[in-house]
Amino acid sequence: MKYIFAYDGGGTKTRLNVIDLLGNIHFDKSTSGCNVFSSGDLEFIRIIEGLFKDAKNTLNLNDSDILYISLGLSGADLEEDYKHLNKLCQNIFKGIDFFIKNDAWIILRSGLVTPYGAVCICGTGTNSAAINKDGKEAILRSLSYILGTYGGGLDIAREALHYAFRASELTYKDTVLRIKIPKLFQVKNMEEVIPLFYPKRTIDKKTFGKITGLVINSAKENDEVSIMILKDIASNLAKQTTGVIKQLEMEKEKVPVVIGGRVFQSNCSVFINTFEEVLKEEVKEAYIIKPKFNPVIGAYLLALDRLGIKQSQEIENNLLKSGGKL
Repeated sequence: MKYIFAYDGGGTKTRLNVIDLLGNIHFDKSTSGCNVFSSGDLEFIRIIEGLFKDAKNTLNLNDSDILYISLGLSGADLEEDYKHLNKLCQNIFKGIDFFIKNDAWIILRSGLVTPYGAVCICGTGTNSAAINKDGKEAILRSLSYILGTYGGGLDIAREALHYAFRASELTYKDTVLRIKIPKLFQVKNMEEVIPLFYPKRTIDKKTFGKITGLVINSAKENDEVSIMILKDIASNLAKQTTGVIKQLEMEKEKVPVVIGGRVFQSNCSVFINTFEEVLKEEVKEAYIIKPKFNPVIGAYLLALDRLGIKQSQEIENNLLKSGGKL
């Protein structure tokens, strides 16, 4: 039996599935994030190689049993990024065939039967991408705010801090975030939050990211500032997604738009509805798709595409039965 190794390597979590050609998942394990530009080369190698060896040992596999390795990685943005990541992975996988795509593409593929449409991710960071009917692709650089991309979960957290501090100084409307954020960090007030972020941030990214959940929950409780933050972020994500669609001249088409990442997965209606409303201002026939598969399954499906294997109903059923459901 031959297997595909499928990786979903994000900023906060890395997941590996080992799946046979009929869609049966034989191995599923997650560990910490592997974005090479935030974690470094050594940590990237430790995580990717560690999962690789763990799966081989658990399933008692030889390299000859592995047909293909598919990696969806955050941090795979520019041509030089791909060169660097390919070099690292060649040293890990030796002679086994593998390919790397930005993790946006695996989320897109996890929601579609065929590779046509667009995707918007809002997780730790954000990205948008699109592929047309001829297979031509467009994707954001997704490098930083000053380089043109904005709207990830950490951006929501930054906005929340900004407005909570302003509320504490009476320079903007009050918000429950002014109360909730100090409680999250187990301090008394916003004044005591300052040393956690100034002169430099002393909390890790995962803890920082918990503020995003506070904003989503507060919006659901009708906190005006939290709703404003989510609407602003969702509007910006829609414009970025519209941009990649327009780059491929697809704005007049009926475009499926896959949404993924933990912010979209929170099912916050004000966030999703705002995204859809702004998207349809220019892409009038766009429609939203929520994936039924985990993103890591998208990496597996991309491998099937490259191998010329059709995504059959049997494969879909086996994926869902063996743990691939989102």
